[in-house]
Amino acid sequence: MSMHNSNPQKELECSRYTPLDYSSAGVFSFQLSHYLSTFLLIIIGLITFSSTSCEEKISTPDWSSITTEQPNESPPDAQLPPTNLPSPNLPTRQQVSSSKTPIRFVCYNLRNYLTMHRGTEKKFKPEREVTAIIDNIIRASPDILGVCEIGTQADLEHLQRRLTTAGCDLPHSYLSVGADPYRRQALLSRFPIHPNNVPKYTYNMKGKRHEVRRGILDATLQTPKGEIRLLGAHLKSKRPLAGYDQAEIRLEEAQILRKHASSILTVPSRKLLVFGDMNDTKGSSTIRLMTGSKDRKLTSIETFDKYGTKWTQYWAREDIYSRFDYVFASKSILPMIDKKASYILDTPPGDVASDHRALVIIIR
Repeated sequence: MSMHNSNPQKELECSRYTPLDYSSAGVFSFQLSHYLSTFLLIIIGLITFSSTSCEEKISTPDWSSITTEQPNESPPDAQLPPTNLPSPNLPTRQQVSSSKTPIRFVCYNLRNYLTMHRGTEKKFKPEREVTAIIDNIIRASPDILGVCEIGTQADLEHLQRRLTTAGCDLPHSYLSVGADPYRRQALLSRFPIHPNNVPKYTYNMKGKRHEVRRGILDATLQTPKGEIRLLGAHLKSKRPLAGYDQAEIRLEEAQILRKHASSILTVPSRKLLVFGDMNDTKGSSTIRLMTGSKDRKLTSIETFDKYGTKWTQYWAREDIYSRFDYVFASKSILPMIDKKASYILDTPPGDVASDHRALVIIIR
């Protein structure tokens, strides 16, 4: 029967059915003609979105594969800011020159700010991720920026230039070096940076000597509030490693980091901050070890986002929110930390910049 010759009484009866009931009423094909084009457009859109998302999902490779190559290429020229731009006029608040002006220290894991295999090609961090990183850092407005997961010196200079162009001038820089040829810790600062020597620490596991994979950053900054010593670390991730216990590796690295911090705190008056991605949670052996005791105690600075939550990292594959990023303060600098003003930087839903959120620590 055609549409034009349909029985009005039958159409009235069919109108009382739900969409699923129509199939049993013999009129499903009639309804499908109204929705077929819309349905096809939705399917095409979902396929396109899925393909794009899958191509751009990047995760840190397992440690068993990181020695196969070294990302020594510079970021592509297309992503470098023009060199003939005038110097930005920074806000007066950012020109920290008085001992009464708070210092903003920002700790941030940038998630692979480097050249690496992304899909089938070797590429620098995608431009939309770089732009999101810069936007987040500008909102945090650091005077000192400590980062994890940055690559070469060229990558650090790239970040520095992009921040300068955006209005955040951090002229002093330092890149630490560890056994990992991919990922390092670094500092950008308004204040002069003086690197300190770090011994080549190793530990024994299964009859072999191993280095702290990503090394330890150690530098002293000359600030209006006196010298501040900074230690940066990125401990072993929770990703499994063939033949080894990832938790045991992380604990070994934490012991070395704690030992180095304790050697600095033999002089109790030293102002020390230990920062980075510790890849472990508050009650773990790793974090309990880091705190120590008595005059050499390090206190974890408790920070929250605007909703009162503390998570700093989202592991999409396991759908887990965790607090992995920390700033520990020595006894001498602890009274200078404004705990109420310090916070976790809020990021937009689906933030492409990083799987971590930045910590903003206010020093008065």
